[in-house]
This record gives sequence, C-alpha cells and structure tokens, in this order.
Amino acid sequence: MIQQLKAKDPSINAQALNMLNLHELPGSYDLIFCIGNSLVHLDNPEEMKQFLTACKSKLKSGGKLILQIVNFDRILEKDIKQLPTITNDEHHLTFERYYNYLPGQHKVDFKTVLTVQGESYENHVPLFPIRSAEIRALLDTAGFTTLELFGSFKKDPYDPSESSALVIIAR
Repeated sequence: MIQQLKAKDPSINAQALNMLNLHELPGSYDLIFCIGNSLVHLDNPEEMKQFLTACKSKLKSGGKLILQIVNFDRILEKDIKQLPTITNDEHHLTFERYYNYLPGQHKVDFKTVLTVQGESYENHVPLFPIRSAEIRALLDTAGFTTLELFGSFKKDPYDPSESSALVIIAR
C-alpha cells in the first residue's frame, strides 16, 4: 500500500512503523490520527501512555491527536459478543467481528471471519479493552489539556452506555 501511495504522489512521506517507535519520525506535525481501533492493539496502559506521550511530543503547538476506538465501556458493560456483520453483495463479501472478554487477562479475544466468494478466513487478535475514563487519564498524563469526546466521526454526543465508537480529539 505504501508503494502504491508513493507511486501516486512521491512527495508523501508514508512509512510502516511500530506505534511504539513514533519518536523515530523526524519533525513535528499539525495532526496525528490513530483510527480503526488501532490503539487497543497495544498490550497495556503503559504502552498506551508511551504512545500518547510520543504523539504529544510530535505535535506542533496547537496540533491535534484524533483517536478512534470501539467503545469498550459499552462492550464490557453490556457484555456485547458481536458487532454487526459488514456485507458487500457486489463482491460476495461478509466481515464478522466477535468479542470475547477474558476477565483473568483483562483482554478481549477479537475474532474476525472474512468470507469472500465462499472462502472464509478466521483471525484472532488480543485487544486491551480500555475504557473512556482510563484513556482520558492517560491523555492527561501525556500532557493533553483539551479533550473532546464523540460517539462517531459525525461528532454525535458520546454516551458510554450507547455509543458504538469513541472518537477523541485531543489538543
């Protein structure tokens, strides 16, 4: 994907980089975004704090960090086991997403099943289910002073019990 992007526009500085190595990027930025439930792939709050602190150090004065994750307040409180299946009839595709909370490990086994034209591919990934209060505290510790929480990219109000997503704009 990076090669395709650079072929379209060689001036774009696209890189594959471990989230915990963000400090290796040169310069500073107006915007950093971490979307697609990426943050919860880090193993624990300490790794998340390390990443968020690096984000803060890489932002220019007045810069923004945009985070988006699944709303784990809702997932854990309501013991939600599955998100709605994504279907694309044109490509004969379905994408199923299952959540199995493992209380002894405080992890979620995130199981996905992608079915394309009758062939199914299953994957399991452990996620750290961070709650909104925990992420706010980590952002505060990392030096962010202004936080806006939303329930979607459309800036719907965030409701810990009802919103499917948690979107945070941190300055």
